[in-house]
Amino acid sequence: MTEDATNPVDVEDDAILDAPEVDAESYSDDTDQAETEGAEDGQPEDDTEEVDWDGAKYRVPKPLKDALLRQADYTRKTQELADQRRTVEQHFTSLTQQAELQQATLEHRVNLRTVEQQLQQFQNTDWQAYSANYGADATASAMASWQQYRDAKAELEGAIAKTETEVQQISERSTANAIAEAGKVLSREIEGWSSELVTTLAGYAAENFGITPQELRDSVVNPDGTADPRTFKVLARLHKAETELARLKSTQTKAQQAAKQASVTPAKAVGQRAGGYKPGLDDSLPADEWLRRRNAQLAKAGAR
Repeated sequence: MTEDATNPVDVEDDAILDAPEVDAESYSDDTDQAETEGAEDGQPEDDTEEVDWDGAKYRVPKPLKDALLRQADYTRKTQELADQRRTVEQHFTSLTQQAELQQATLEHRVNLRTVEQQLQQFQNTDWQAYSANYGADATASAMASWQQYRDAKAELEGAIAKTETEVQQISERSTANAIAEAGKVLSREIEGWSSELVTTLAGYAAENFGITPQELRDSVVNPDGTADPRTFKVLARLHKAETELARLKSTQTKAQQAAKQASVTPAKAVGQRAGGYKPGLDDSLPADEWLRRRNAQLAKAGAR
């Protein structure tokens, strides 16, 4: 066997052995230079963006931002659709219950009218004369009928009052649901929506437009019982605009007052002239002023 066959040398190992030596200091300088150039170019480009998710802020890769926003928008719309569907179902249930109760009330009223007509037959009846004419048994039977009609009348009147109360309660619940639904819409669309803001807007509506709190409350419910937050939207925008306008006017007034005060010339101190210097010759005077005053004195003395 040849020497090459006895001690085979891998080609790649041979290439590594024959590779030129790299100066460690030179390599370090090149690396530092590359890092310095990278630093001069600024930080590595940030491939993340900030998103708001359920009230908290996160940094996510840019490709995910649009996907998350689409998901958030889908979730929001799905929730809104679910809320609207629940509101419609609640409203439909309320209308059905009210219709059934009103139908029952109508039947009670028809029966009550019939009972009242029967009772009219016994109105002003002289039972002694009736007994003398028809006998005791017939009188007892007529009086029993009269009492039954009286009991039926009282029962029907109680049933009518009960169903009317139930209809009123259902209507109030439907109104409360509509108000709650309007509140959800307003809390999503109006920044800072709260019970305090509702109180503020109610006072604003009463003071500027004469709208009572009850009228304002009724305005968020349509005649069909569905929510209608438009009145509060208009009031909120008007109130915000007027508040901002008042703030700008106040800021402008303060700025004008400050400018006016700054433009006022301070009063001259007693014993000073217009130039701000003390009268007479003084070493503290500028040379030209001292010379002007000295010449004035000399001219005055020569005139004498």
